Amino acid sequence: MYVADPILKLADVDYSRSDTFGERACALSRLLSKGYNVPFGVVVSTKVFKKFLNVTPGAKRIDYLINHLNKSNLEKTAEEIQEIIKYSPLPMSIANQIAEEIYKLWDRINSETVVVRTSAHVEDTARHICWGRGTYFHLKETREIINLVKFCWASAFSVDVLSDLLNLGLPPDTVRIAVIIAEMITPKVSGSFSFDSEKDGGVFINANWGSRVFESSEGISCDLVNVRNSEIGEPTEIFVSFKDKVAEIPPDHRYAITVENLPERKNQPVLTQENITTLVQLAKKIRKDFEINYDIEFVFDEKGTLWVLDAIPKAHKKHFIKIGNSNH
Repeated sequence: MYVADPILKLADVDYSRSDTFGERACALSRLLSKGYNVPFGVVVSTKVFKKFLNVTPGAKRIDYLINHLNKSNLEKTAEEIQEIIKYSPLPMSIANQIAEEIYKLWDRINSETVVVRTSAHVEDTARHICWGRGTYFHLKETREIINLVKFCWASAFSVDVLSDLLNLGLPPDTVRIAVIIAEMITPKVSGSFSFDSEKDGGVFINANWGSRVFESSEGISCDLVNVRNSEIGEPTEIFVSFKDKVAEIPPDHRYAITVENLPERKNQPVLTQENITTLVQLAKKIRKDFEINYDIEFVFDEKGTLWVLDAIPKAHKKHFIKIGNSNH
């Protein structure tokens, strides 16, 4: 029978065990095993999540709500379960174990803050829970970090996740959550890239000043660079969005906020040619190393160091405004 410590260093995660460590942590562990520059972190495994659900004072109420879940009471049920998880006290045995790993983490990283993110084990549903939910930035206080671990756990019972599970006929407690606590890399530029597997195998890169964002109701969007496989390393099309606003993560705030962009940056491409070439080389290496066609999230920090933050299933990008070409 497979046995693993309930909390492990990210580099020590068995990336074949998404049931224990979640898909995000396993993807990052695979990257680390191949020598990619991934921030140092620890993973609170799904075993801790399951133990908490078994021992929390609201365990019986959660079981009752799950057993009586249906489409008519979906929103009310999701809200109540999340409230129970978020505001129930952690047993001292669990809290002390997490705190001990956080103290060790501070000794191993250069940053003064950490990021807390979900890493879900998903069975054919709610994959977005692995990537977009329960992400908290620039955390310093151990008590707050531990509390946000519970907030990540609660995301397993959000309305859209429970709705997906109901629609697929899967049990409402299918999703199991691990949590990553990792060094916070403050971005100068952030974004993602993926291969265009449907055409010539080129690379699509999107990027933004500061925090990574996509189009929203506020008009925020990213630059998009299309590098064709036949001319690898040189962009053949550059799409630049008119960035009236960008996202930032203030050092004293755990959420990204929207701010006015600097006037001189509004129509300035985010990535230099050197950045693009570096990313294409990284993309080619990842394609060689892995069978899965990943979207890779990346960050260039203030010193220009490239970090790989995530490996997620390929996403389709659209609605960019083309304002330039490169014919090198």
